[in-house]
Amino acid sequence: MIVIISCDHYPDDERIYHKQIHSLNKKGLKVFYITRSNSHIDLSDKLITHKNFSSTIDTNTFMSKVVFLLESIKSINYVQIHETSLLPLLKKIKRKTSNVHTIYDVHENMESLYRTFSNRIKPLKEMLIYFRRFKENHYLKYVDQIILANIPISHNPYSHLNIPIVVIENFPKVESLDFLIGKKEKFDNSIIYHGHLAPERGIKDLVNAMAHVKSSLPDVSLSLIGTFRTHEFKYEITILIEELGLTKTISIIDQLPHSEIWDIIGKHSIGIIPFQSNPLTKENTPTKLFEMMACGLEVVVTRLPPAQYFVDDSVHWCKPNDIGSIAESIIKACAIKGNSKNSLINKKLIHEEYNWEQRQDGYVALFNA
Repeated sequence: MIVIISCDHYPDDERIYHKQIHSLNKKGLKVFYITRSNSHIDLSDKLITHKNFSSTIDTNTFMSKVVFLLESIKSINYVQIHETSLLPLLKKIKRKTSNVHTIYDVHENMESLYRTFSNRIKPLKEMLIYFRRFKENHYLKYVDQIILANIPISHNPYSHLNIPIVVIENFPKVESLDFLIGKKEKFDNSIIYHGHLAPERGIKDLVNAMAHVKSSLPDVSLSLIGTFRTHEFKYEITILIEELGLTKTISIIDQLPHSEIWDIIGKHSIGIIPFQSNPLTKENTPTKLFEMMACGLEVVVTRLPPAQYFVDDSVHWCKPNDIGSIAESIIKACAIKGNSKNSLINKKLIHEEYNWEQRQDGYVALFNA
């Protein structure tokens, strides 16, 4: 039996459920899937047993309930976790059943994450990072395999450990390209941003840039799709849109189920990733880039190392934290939309290299060791 556990992701998370669990199911492997979420969705089927706990319980209580639940399951062979906060759970599991193979899936570079979001002064911030790393290392002795969702850009924080490491990126499925066959070229000036709505993602820069774009392209529109990290930032962006007179230009749409997002992306002409330059965006791959490439959009991206690792001149680069540069690149992208050169290059990259099908065998192989 394979047990997959997450405490902070939606049950139908794109990477965990739609890609990893489905890949295991295709091989006929059964999965016991445990989540902590405010969602009431039940994903159980012939090969998946799904148990969800309320998001109102804290992580420690969640882990205690998981341990109790797993005691009723016979012959657990693998346990995969998706959050650093669940590492103590692996310790508890290993102490009860030492022959269980444990897998730690690292979605983001945790040090860069903390350096980006902590408001503490730098010396204190670095000291806390040291203690967080020390605590993580303590629990890593109970980990048999590490999966990285991002290619290390500056350094691999786990390279000093005697633990096998494999990089399995969160690329789209090739079937997403098949879904788009026959779609007509898009000639309107419609722009989409899909993902977290937060300051470090450059959302404020994007809204300000749209005021400049609208002065040149009156019919331009922007869809902001996702969840705001804080209520305060949502209020700030809503007020800014009103002050700039962009209420009819910019639409804010709540996060959509994975099954619905492809059609929404495909209806737009321009995709944008306006990330600011910070420790997090300098390390983590912008996975939405590949979805936009797969859908044949003209793509505007701030020039940061992770994106530069994967694409060259088939996207429109702009400077991070630079409103004028973002606006200029959007205008240039709108001017050549319908030109299939970039689209063909990007679709070929997805079809031949940056797709889940190229990664899933490597993932499934971890459970055949």
